[in-house]
Amino acid sequence: MQTLDQEKFYYRRITSLDIITILLIIGLLFFERGFILSLLLIVVHPFSQSKILVSDIGDKSTKLWVRKMDWNHYRKEHELGPLMQYRSQRNTVHMKKA
Repeated sequence: MQTLDQEKFYYRRITSLDIITILLIIGLLFFERGFILSLLLIVVHPFSQSKILVSDIGDKSTKLWVRKMDWNHYRKEHELGPLMQYRSQRNTVHMKKA
């Protein structure tokens, strides 16, 4: 498992599991009781992950698997919100306060 360098800027990458989960959520909405199962997937999916796939903004070709707790700590330190963590542009990443 790799660790994050606090001096670099990272963003979270969308994995194939994320895409499959989104498609399942949308697909279940077409069934009679699918709304309840969709809500259950929305709640359970974030808690079921133990590793997060991230990339350095400067080098988007490298992919790092990091522990979820390390990523949450990095997000807290760099003030990245739930949706901002997926942005890969350097100008949308907040600088750490000195």
